[in-house]
Amino acid sequence: MTEELLRAANDTEIESWRYFNDLLVPISIEIGRTRLTARAILELENSSIVQLSRSTGDGVDVLAGDRRIARGEIVMIEDHTGVRINEVIGEERS
Repeated sequence: MTEELLRAANDTEIESWRYFNDLLVPISIEIGRTRLTARAILELENSSIVQLSRSTGDGVDVLAGDRRIARGEIVMIEDHTGVRINEVIGEERS
């Protein structure tokens, strides 16, 4: 398929969902995980820092509920952290 046909098919798919386009869907992005002792958790305070193993440029999953919908990478935008979407995950088939 040419890019033009793919874009037309995508536009048709988006149009078929027009009644749902304004629904708010919570998404989450897991930046990392770590393990802490119970003592370390109890000692957490405002402004405590929990170090993670990932950094700018590392890959992350974008989740809607518990379903992965995209992959991205951590980026810095001025003094904020963001995620650049690199791949949108289509329907996974078993």
